[in-house]
Amino acid sequence: MSRRLAYVLVFKRSSSYSITPDQLRAIDMTKVGIIGNGVAATSAIRELKILDSEVEIDVFSDERHAFYPKPSLMEYVGGLRTEEEVIRYHRDWYENQGVNLYLATPVTHIDAGIRSLTTPSKMFTDYDSLLLAVGSYPFVPPFDGLDKKNVHVLRTFDDAIDIKNAVQGAGREIIVGGGILGIELAAGIKRIGGDPIVVTNVDKLLPIQLDGGASEILRMHLDKMGVTTLLGFTCQGVIGDDTAAGVVSSSGDSIDGDLVVIATGVRSNVELARKSNLSIRRGIEVDRYMQTSAPRIYAAGDCAECDGEWYGIIPWALETSRIAARNMIEHGSARFESFTSANTLKVAGIDLTSVGKAHVETPEYEQTISVDREKGTYYKVVTRDHKIVGGISLGNRKVAMRIRQLVAQNADITEIRGSVFEPE
Repeated sequence: MSRRLAYVLVFKRSSSYSITPDQLRAIDMTKVGIIGNGVAATSAIRELKILDSEVEIDVFSDERHAFYPKPSLMEYVGGLRTEEEVIRYHRDWYENQGVNLYLATPVTHIDAGIRSLTTPSKMFTDYDSLLLAVGSYPFVPPFDGLDKKNVHVLRTFDDAIDIKNAVQGAGREIIVGGGILGIELAAGIKRIGGDPIVVTNVDKLLPIQLDGGASEILRMHLDKMGVTTLLGFTCQGVIGDDTAAGVVSSSGDSIDGDLVVIATGVRSNVELARKSNLSIRRGIEVDRYMQTSAPRIYAAGDCAECDGEWYGIIPWALETSRIAARNMIEHGSARFESFTSANTLKVAGIDLTSVGKAHVETPEYEQTISVDREKGTYYKVVTRDHKIVGGISLGNRKVAMRIRQLVAQNADITEIRGSVFEPE
């Protein structure tokens, strides 16, 4: 029974006041607030409405745009989507779901004791539960010259619009960071006529997803596309007067360019949780019900850390938001058990899957690798006691599906090791 229904019943017993069935249903309605409007938030909305079609939902976003998938931003920069096509859920989607959407309305504080939240214009109260789905923010190292013109990060749709506009007329575009965002952004810039170079301070591209061998195959693909990559370049700062004119490394080497985009990874957005006295570590600490240190306040997606686990990938957002939504309706009804990290995506148009323990090199693990430079493919499986625990597939979706299936099954590949990379 909700708090609000309990209050009405007490009042009815002590008076002759009558209440209609419609009024009673309205009073009994569960009310939740969601802070954020990304994958975790919209997934939670769908789950909540499946569980309780009458649940009242308020959604708060600091952006002026409704929901769009983050990968669509790179497609927009690359000319594959229009501004209209980037937005997946327009305002009418929220209206049809019976959701109150507050755009350009950042939440500045949460009162955990009474589950209220404050925006710059007013306070919102009487929530049965709250969900923090505030995602992550770009990590920007303390480089010199970040305040110059034509230095960008990519977090929001507005950032993507600014970057695309800045490419027009730029001589060379420098992307600092060799992760998924940096590679995808470089490919998009190349597609619209730019001349991008990706620089990274480590010795391989996509260091979270790929090993050195797979990185070399990816670099080969990118080179054929006309995207230059430079490894081991430790950026120290942006050079130029008022406007970016390039970057310089810690060893004094410089690269000329008219546009600089910093794509050096992300960090969990924990600032609101910090100011609201919720427990945080790398992310907002949650238990296996996705509940924070405050009762009935939950977190999901890139901002949530559960028992030391944190992933900035869509499957993590989907799984944690599903569990959070179920517990927001009935606490204890869903519990996080385990999660196998898996990335399946296209990077610069190339099929890539990295799943499970793909990078372990200690003696108890064995690796089986197949490389075909002519075809531009790289496959790898990692086994322990002959059972597959992780793998990489670059360049073939069918092989990727097979590896993912075998990892999910924790399959013994003793009998199929010679044909493990042959798609069924």
